[in-house]
Amino acid sequence: MPLEDTLGNQIVYGIADGWDFNDLKKFEVAIVGLADDKNAPQNQGCSQAVSTIRDSLSALRKTSRDIQIVDLGNLKGKTLNDRYFALAEVTQLLSASGLCMLLVGGGQDYVLPLTKGLARDKNDLSVTIVDAKLDFCHNGTDFSAHTFLSELGAHYNKDIFELNILGAQNYLLGESQVSKMNRLGWECVRLKELRGENIDCAEPFCRDAELFCFDVGAIQQSYLPYYSNININGFTGYEACQLAWYAGAGATSKAFCLSEYNPTIDKTGKGSMLCAEIIWHFLDAKSQYTREIPKEHMQEYKISVVHLHDFDVHIRFYSNRLNNRWWIEVPWKNGIKLLACSKKDYLKAQSGELPDKWWKFYKKQNQG
Repeated sequence: MPLEDTLGNQIVYGIADGWDFNDLKKFEVAIVGLADDKNAPQNQGCSQAVSTIRDSLSALRKTSRDIQIVDLGNLKGKTLNDRYFALAEVTQLLSASGLCMLLVGGGQDYVLPLTKGLARDKNDLSVTIVDAKLDFCHNGTDFSAHTFLSELGAHYNKDIFELNILGAQNYLLGESQVSKMNRLGWECVRLKELRGENIDCAEPFCRDAELFCFDVGAIQQSYLPYYSNININGFTGYEACQLAWYAGAGATSKAFCLSEYNPTIDKTGKGSMLCAEIIWHFLDAKSQYTREIPKEHMQEYKISVVHLHDFDVHIRFYSNRLNNRWWIEVPWKNGIKLLACSKKDYLKAQSGELPDKWWKFYKKQNQG
């Protein structure tokens, strides 16, 4: 491929002397690398992922439409807490400047400062995480990449409007972990519900996500054959790229995080290319995104109101006439909130059943 056609030629690397954050506003996406595995005790070596993924990413073709991307280099900090603090600060600044952060490498422990940075300016975050497991601590385990959900639940649940885990594998989930998810009002969507032709069921969860995190451990082992701590079952490479595409095409995306890839045990190097392709699909979708807010362009949307007689409620749905995307109004804080949904939710309401998403937030509001 000619160099001028590559993504590496599209990305601006580094910030010139004399730049300030106002100069960043001309960009739409900022790449930040994480060369750190200190708090990923079961995956030492993931600190080296960012350099190999960068190389693979730069060799891919440009995005379909022009999008301004800057690579800010790797996160700095003398100590782990310094780096956590720095990431929260950078996340807040980039979000305030209208940039989407693309965080590459490291462990999932960095989801916590990512959330902290975004929550400073917004108290109803939507978070979607692709993961085979539920990373809650047990028996007093210290905070790490494998216990970060406990910290999110303890300190940021009031800031999280919804949190979804996509691709969880039932035989890897403890009963106490599932119960914890239910108590927090978080959603756990199992792998079997999203495989193959059902992958489009994940689209509404990805479309609404302001923070989208992808744990490479959710990919099936055949794509990463030398990994000993990855599961035989999981998403295919195609499905992983499709999920990233859905996230990039969303209206609210503020941060995308790909973590837990370990090049030191990937003897073929194919995992690096797969990670790059996942990121590319996110960027390519973002380059083609057109603002899609139903209430701002009502002429493009069909409104359908369903009355559920058994519950004496009216539920309003919106559908885009061009791409068949759907939204549902849900009760929230003495008002309503518009959320992405699927046509299946509409059909369920038509059959006289409360859509799961509507019922979930009705319960969450009345419990809170």
